[in-house]
Amino acid sequence: MIELCHLAKTYKDQDKEIVALEDVNLRIQDGEIYGIIGLSGAGKSTLVRCINLLERPTAGQVLIDGEDITVIPRKRLLELRRSIGMIFQGFHLLEQRSVLRNVTFPLEVSGIKSSLAKDKAMELLDVVGLSQRASSYPSQLSGGQKQRVAIARALATDPKYLLCDEATSALDPNTTSSILDLLKKINQTMGVTIIVITHEMSVIDQICDKVAVLDQSRIVEEGKVSEVFVNPRSKIARELILRNRKTNYAIHNGRRIKLMLQEDDVRQGKITLELPDESHEANRIVAWLKENHIEWKEEA
Repeated sequence: MIELCHLAKTYKDQDKEIVALEDVNLRIQDGEIYGIIGLSGAGKSTLVRCINLLERPTAGQVLIDGEDITVIPRKRLLELRRSIGMIFQGFHLLEQRSVLRNVTFPLEVSGIKSSLAKDKAMELLDVVGLSQRASSYPSQLSGGQKQRVAIARALATDPKYLLCDEATSALDPNTTSSILDLLKKINQTMGVTIIVITHEMSVIDQICDKVAVLDQSRIVEEGKVSEVFVNPRSKIARELILRNRKTNYAIHNGRRIKLMLQEDDVRQGKITLELPDESHEANRIVAWLKENHIEWKEEA
């Protein structure tokens, strides 16, 4: 589990201080896909970089499985960082290395035998669907393929946690969807806890279990994605959700559900609704009905 306790980060700019994070408190359970969303400048990237101390907080604690990593010796911190993988918007691949050697790089740094590192890298390239491009170089890959290599590299040390800092921002919508599906598969099959930093509600909607909304350096709202989407309490969450819902979801003779309307245990009537074609949007609606104890059944 990752816990952030009263986390704060300020930067000094000549004679003034810039507050990037202020009194941030979060708890991310093992196995979750946890989203952190906010507009540019809200402090998202600073927050995710504080989790593995690429940025050192000005105040507060970062607890990884109960251990406060802000006070541990450097040697222990380096060991612990092996359990925290990270992928970035810009991929950060080594251009002079092949795809295979990009993935083996963290294993080589850790002193793993070359043959074992190559075997491990090929297994991971198979997981991300790129085993056939092992000998290619980053310049020969598409953006989505580069991010898949970056994901394989991040998994090389068998991390328990994976930090994704705007990992799909540079990708087109179709590629973004495929990368998010891959991350969800990794979460489900490998048990990796994933923290997703983004400014897009559609990303949160597709992949995340829970979400925290960051605005002007503070967490202004958090909870299950279905709850926040249906009943956003903060102004910034409402703005982000409304902007996301400008999309017109297609409905073409898809799944239908029947709602049972009742008051004071007396059934008043029923209504039939057709769900959108997009599975994640349809599932979000169904999840909201369940959480609000609304009686319904799916029509055949």
